[in-house]
Amino acid sequence: MKEHRRYKRFVVDILGVNGKMMFASEVEIRDISVGGISLRVDRRLNMGAEYTVKISNSGDEVISVKGSVVWSKLSGTKKGEKDEVIPLYVAGMKFINVSDNKMKDLISFIRDQGDFSLEKVRKAGEQGEWRCSMRFLVKPPLSKAVINASEDYGIKKLSLGGMLIESENPLKIKERVPMEILLPGNEHIQLSGRIASCLEIPAPKGESEGASRYDVGIEFLEIADVEMEKLQGFVSGLEKAV
Repeated sequence: MKEHRRYKRFVVDILGVNGKMMFASEVEIRDISVGGISLRVDRRLNMGAEYTVKISNSGDEVISVKGSVVWSKLSGTKKGEKDEVIPLYVAGMKFINVSDNKMKDLISFIRDQGDFSLEKVRKAGEQGEWRCSMRFLVKPPLSKAVINASEDYGIKKLSLGGMLIESENPLKIKERVPMEILLPGNEHIQLSGRIASCLEIPAPKGESEGASRYDVGIEFLEIADVEMEKLQGFVSGLEKAV
């Protein structure tokens, strides 16, 4: 592996160079049913997108269940480490492809939240009534969960040592993130990046609240030799075109 920094950057946003990054974010469970879950999150979850939620039960066992976002809205803001404004959201997800064993695990988790009719919970799950009245508030410490998410981004500037991307969510400074760059010609580059900077781009006038985006500076930390060769070839072409 190699570490590369301080190289000349090239503007690539007009070339349509994009990428994807993966996150494992801690979230708070507001309530849960056998068919879905409501969460408090510090990043925007896209309508219709699928995410995996990892829930820990009272026995410290992890229940991993996939869900699709059916609603999401801005609920407030908080201050970041550098006094930047970070939007907070609440979102509802419908569980999908839940196996019988996974359903038993969910029912067991719900049982830890209070008194209820097990037969009603089982019946609601069988009928697919995911947002029926059978919702249960989740008490700490079981209200903590982890959501695995990916985010697509556009690349504005690129070099052999880093890049400037545009993200729909604020990212934590110094956080390490697995990333992928998709070059023209459908060539992929896998790497690990560190968040070096994050500045809000104010939402255009007339757009809804919470529509802000962010310029995020990425420092490349780990990139295999074969991946670096792909990047060098692309950057070399940019140098010749200047």
